[in-house]
Amino acid sequence: MAKQISFGTPVNDAERWAFSLLASELPENYILLTNVEIPTKSGQAMEVDALVIGEWGVYVVDVKGYIGRLDAGLHAWSLDGREVDNSLAKANYVARVLAGNVKHKIPVGVYAPWCQGMVFITGRKGEEIELEKQQGSLSIYTPKQIVAALTKEWGLTAPRSHQVTDEQKEMVLKTIGQVALVEQRNNKIQDFTKLKCLFIQSGLEVWQAEYNPGDWTAPWLLKILIPTQFTDQIQSQNHEAQLRAEFKRLQALTGCSGVPYCAPLIQDGEQLVLPIRMPRGVPLNVLETETLTTYQLLEILRRSVSGLQQIHRRGFTVGGWTSNCVFVSDMGDVEFIDIKDTLNTGEDIQAYAQGFLALAEQTKQPRIYQWYQVAAKGGTVDLDALRCDLSALIDNGVCDTLPEKLEITVGAIVDHHYRLEQFIAATQHSQFWRARHIQGQYQCGVSVYSKVESNWPTLNNLYRSLSKLHHPHVENVLAFGQLPQSEELFIARSWEYGVSLDELSDIQLGQPVMWFTQLLTGLQYMHQMDIYHGAICPKNIICNQEKAILVNFGIGLDIATSHYASRYADPKLWAAEGEAEKDLYGLVASFISTLAPVSLQGDGGQEGIIQALNSFDKQWFGEKTFDTCLKVLNFEFDVAQGINYQEAFDVVGCLV
Repeated sequence: MAKQISFGTPVNDAERWAFSLLASELPENYILLTNVEIPTKSGQAMEVDALVIGEWGVYVVDVKGYIGRLDAGLHAWSLDGREVDNSLAKANYVARVLAGNVKHKIPVGVYAPWCQGMVFITGRKGEEIELEKQQGSLSIYTPKQIVAALTKEWGLTAPRSHQVTDEQKEMVLKTIGQVALVEQRNNKIQDFTKLKCLFIQSGLEVWQAEYNPGDWTAPWLLKILIPTQFTDQIQSQNHEAQLRAEFKRLQALTGCSGVPYCAPLIQDGEQLVLPIRMPRGVPLNVLETETLTTYQLLEILRRSVSGLQQIHRRGFTVGGWTSNCVFVSDMGDVEFIDIKDTLNTGEDIQAYAQGFLALAEQTKQPRIYQWYQVAAKGGTVDLDALRCDLSALIDNGVCDTLPEKLEITVGAIVDHHYRLEQFIAATQHSQFWRARHIQGQYQCGVSVYSKVESNWPTLNNLYRSLSKLHHPHVENVLAFGQLPQSEELFIARSWEYGVSLDELSDIQLGQPVMWFTQLLTGLQYMHQMDIYHGAICPKNIICNQEKAILVNFGIGLDIATSHYASRYADPKLWAAEGEAEKDLYGLVASFISTLAPVSLQGDGGQEGIIQALNSFDKQWFGEKTFDTCLKVLNFEFDVAQGINYQEAFDVVGCLV
């Protein structure tokens, strides 16, 4: 992109289009002066459409928007048979005047640069033009050749070619006069000074700028819209509406981390300007991530997700996720400079995960990069879980080292989130602890299980499903995973106040049927989702005054068998039964064994439980409820698709 200095306003669309093409296509070391005047000896000035100070010469370019077939000779020109002015003759004359002026300015011992005229025939924005030159050496070009003619040696008409030196370029600019003042005027927008053009297309420009109202300066970006440079009014109005909408979005997001500050819109009649404070740091695509530590990478991810959450909570989405539009500072701050609000929240999170996936994988922290891998495929939108994991990793100082085997004791921290506070109970292969969530400062329960490696794939899928579902009478799973350097797994769940069903010291009238009905609703909901408990026993049912909760899905079998090894929880007894039937059997047997005296239960097996059931008054128990319970205990109750458990047990309306 050439350095353009505009001395005046283009007089027509052809000039406007030609200047835009030359500015964007010519090399950076070229200088393009547009609508500039060349002084003559008589004091009069001759206006030049464009003056190009290039590598091989200085070119006086006359722009013509001719459309049709142009026959150009040395002396006469015709356009579709009509005589038109020979513009090359005029351009050559102005070039000779300029060359003479430069020679008078140039010091002794320095050669003057070659100056020549050139004509640029634009057609209709590069189309609908056909050029026929009677002599191939005539400096008349269409858009297909104009840039090459200005940048290649063959475009010169000089007998010998010499590259233009920096000193010669300075002498040409001095000859024109006041170039620096004009450039300063062009680059000044109120207190903003344009420094470098980053993007230019049609009537849109993006400039790196400097804000210097007094004794201090600050870097800014200027998004500039010039209505006169668009092809039609509708296009101009659409872009103006987009720029004004962007200003409103940035104003609405003021105060959010990740959103750069913007100043009020500037409209001076010729252009509409949106000033945006230059983001700190470098774009994500040039960030040298290999030099960053794991902590720095995690901090960048944490700040990025915090900023994204704040934007979403204001009702907007980022949308502009190209890596050069996301900036990262030395302190780990992340800013989004292209907030388009064109995606829904789910799509925005997926695009975010895709953009930051490589950064996440570099952390080598499985919980982190696995979240980004899943989210990049649209599998999750849980930003809270990610932010909590990032904070835990950073705050607990476990990065950059291999995690050590965890000793389960008071004060141990499980999964960087849960500090064990009080031991509650244990079996041969499990422990249950009261814990505290470190970041959230609330109580929760943590169970630790050993010797479950063979069941890991099944349990992993089961608890991932449970963590996404909610039922008031099913344990609320907070987290699930494997402990480091071991074959043990943990489950963190909401803390439920109460005791197991077999430890109840006082049971009030109406409570058993209420608890039983509540657990039926929980089981039916889980069974509809193809989730089965597999080890329902009194130890896996937690009760309080108001409700009962099922716990230890899929891994409570050792708890069940430790108390009822030869009884209704015996896996051999269930081998031929369906998963749903097993759960219902365990539920019915749990309540009967709790409510009936031990002396009536015999050996506590299937026959003993049925014997205990028969000890109840059928009328008090309810005939349909009694019959259904008996069928369940005899494995005669088949769970058909669409069956309603409450209706089958005749407990509709017994939830309270």
